[in-house]
Amino acid sequence: MNWFNILLKTDGEKGCTFAGASPDSLEMLVEKAGRGEYLRLDDLVYFDRGEVKDWAQWDKREVPTVYINPANVVAIQQFKGDPRTLPK
Repeated sequence: MNWFNILLKTDGEKGCTFAGASPDSLEMLVEKAGRGEYLRLDDLVYFDRGEVKDWAQWDKREVPTVYINPANVVAIQQFKGDPRTLPK
């Protein structure tokens, strides 16, 4: 699995970021977004004051998967590995 941060534009100034895993490469995600295909991230994590936490710590009610509308993608950045195991 490859791990990514995907920045989305929103109505607010800051935007929104999702971090999670995908079997796709960075190049494949960019190609899919270019074709208008939704991007899927699994095993979502979030960042709390620099600490990486599993999505269930944020909300136990949701499955840690998201489909992202490519029309809202501003940037896709790949992690070097699972952000939960990478040094700070």
